[in-house]
Formats: sequence, C-alpha cells, structure tokens
Amino acid sequence: MRRAVVIVGAGASVEYGVPTTVALSDLIEERVCADAWVRHQRGDSAYATIKGRLAGYLTRPGIVHFEQIYHCVHELIHFYGPTAGAVDEYRPILLPFLKNESGISRDALRSLQPKIIEAIYQLVSACCDTPGCALAPLGDFLNWLESDHITRVYTTNYDDFPLQARGDFYTGYLHSTDGPAAFDHAGFWQHWDHPSLFHLHGSVHMAYANHGTAEIGELFWFDDRNEAKQSAGFSGSGNRRMDGSEVARSPIITGLDKLSPIQQRPFSFYYAALARDVMEADLIFVIGSGLADLHVNTWLHEARSRRPCPPLLFVDYWKDGFSAERFELERKSIEMFHTLHIHTDRLREKDYGAIEGWTLSQDRSAAVWDQGFQGFLNNPGALQSVLQAIGYR
Repeated sequence: MRRAVVIVGAGASVEYGVPTTVALSDLIEERVCADAWVRHQRGDSAYATIKGRLAGYLTRPGIVHFEQIYHCVHELIHFYGPTAGAVDEYRPILLPFLKNESGISRDALRSLQPKIIEAIYQLVSACCDTPGCALAPLGDFLNWLESDHITRVYTTNYDDFPLQARGDFYTGYLHSTDGPAAFDHAGFWQHWDHPSLFHLHGSVHMAYANHGTAEIGELFWFDDRNEAKQSAGFSGSGNRRMDGSEVARSPIITGLDKLSPIQQRPFSFYYAALARDVMEADLIFVIGSGLADLHVNTWLHEARSRRPCPPLLFVDYWKDGFSAERFELERKSIEMFHTLHIHTDRLREKDYGAIEGWTLSQDRSAAVWDQGFQGFLNNPGALQSVLQAIGYR
C-alpha cells in the first residue's frame, strides 16, 4: 500500500481555537507576569526586559513572540557559571568569552522558565476542551487518506485535535486502563505500517508519572488531559548538552533550539521515524506550517530531492491568495522555494487559478492551497482535481 505523510503546523490549529503566535504570546505574558512567585523573584521585570531588548534589536515590527523570549530565558541561565566543583562536561564552554550584561538575576530567569512552559501547556489544553469548529471534516480527510495509504501524521502542535477527529492512531504509547502509559520502547518500529500520529514537540497528554520503573524525566501518556496537567511540571536537573550547558526537561518543546530537547524519548524515536517516513512517502502534505523548524525542513528537503520527486501539497492561508504573494521574499516563501522545491515563479499568469484554491508548481510535482485548512477540508473535490493535475492517482 502507498504511504502518505502529513506534516501539521500551528496554522492548522488556529481555526479550532488555538490562538495565533502573537495572541498566544500575549496570553502567556499576562499569565506568567501575574504569577505571585514570578513577581516575587522579579521575573515579570525580567520578562519585560527581554521583550524590550528584543523589540529594539529585531527589525520587523511586532516580531517578538514567546518562543524567542523563552529561548533567551533558557539560554541566559547558563551565563551565571557552573556550580562549585562542576566537572568540565557541565561547564558551559563559552562562559570565559562572553559577559552577561542583561541585569537579570538567575532567580528571575529560573522562575520564568517553568512558568512559560506551564502557561503554554494550560492554555493549549483549555483550547482542546472546546474546539472552535467541527472536527468531522478532519476525520473524513484522514479516513479518506487511510483508505488508500498507510497514513503517518507528524504534528509540531501540542493539541489533540487529530486524535479527537480520529482516535485510534498509534502514538508510540500502548494505552491501558491501569493509568498513564509508558512509551512503547520495544514495539515502536513494529508499528511501521500502522496509521500513526506523532507529536514532534510534545503534547498536552504527556507528563511525568510516579512509576516505580520510570527513569528520570521519562514522559508518560495520560489519556485524561486534566490528569496530565497535574503532572506536567519537572523540578529536577535537565539533560546535558555537549557545550556544557543543559536543556530543561519538559513535556512540550518550545524556544529556538528544538534539536537539543528532541534527543530525549519519545521525541528521538519520532524524529528518526520522520526521516524514514518522508524518504519512503508516496505523497506528502504540509499543513499550516510556517517552515520555521529547521530540523523538520531538513528531511522535507531530502524527500523533495529524491528522484522521482514525491508530490507535495502545501495547505495554508494567504489573505490575498498565494499567487499575489509568490514573489514575497520572506522566510516561509524562501523555504518553500529552496527547501520544498515549490517553484511557481515561471508559471504564466493564466496558469494560476486553473484549479480553484490551488496553485501548481512549474514541474507539476507540487501545489499550494491558499484558502486555509478548513477551506481545504471542506472542498474535497478540489483536492481530487489537483491530485489528478499532478498525476497522482
């Protein structure tokens, strides 16, 4: 049976009620800076300092968002030096060359880091309780895809909307009625031909469990999101990085260095599977992705460099239509051109709009849908037409 890979990004969840990056950033700031412990440690002042300095440094208006702020919080902690007696492997190697002039205390940063994670986790979990639109069309799409493909879904989102739409995906965890599920360490690769959903950056169903056999920082799967929220925090040491610093343990991964935290289980398994999946895929969907995660882009680029090139359908929303913005030199457009090999710049103007909502690439190996995820789901006829146009049957 043919294989289909679906890469899902943040844009796919907006219509279900998860705030946009900008709106979510505002909600995180409000919640974090109102926290009594954060304020006691002057973390609210530290947050304002980091946000203000980034705003003065970055060139695009309104560009500062929570992932950038979290990255600064996480990384600045390492510029206060190692603890007394630390061995070389735990001494941040750049410390002798750099000076921290932020004026922010270590205590302020340490109060912020877990609270930002907690706020993201709780805000997204709350959105999952009341989806902003019907999930049936998403279930219909996944069921249609699975009727002719082994379907493998990789999401960078923390929400569980795909699971709500179609609940029997293999997630890497074997569920039971005995409580939170441990990762299926032994059986993961035996499910290679099973319809699967893997959360590359964590999930609101992941948390820590007081299991007698649990390893330090091991993530379990809780079917009940409310139970997961109670165990989502981690107060122990982080994972060592090769530069002597460490990465904080968390059931969700955010910030600008996602490659370090995905070295832990289950994410290392998910990422390894992603590499193989895209290289064996007969059809690839990229839905609602801003293409900001370079570790994902790496394997999408390798997949699209195969010969013959696997067809790719890119689903997102452009206010004025994709054709009107195809020459915009911004990051996503550049990644679409160079990483995904979606080359539309040489198409004659009459070729645009040949299929409602879709723009075909020059070599007809890819197409772009510009009317949003729900528009895509609610127009299956257009999907069939574009698959025919790119020669995929």
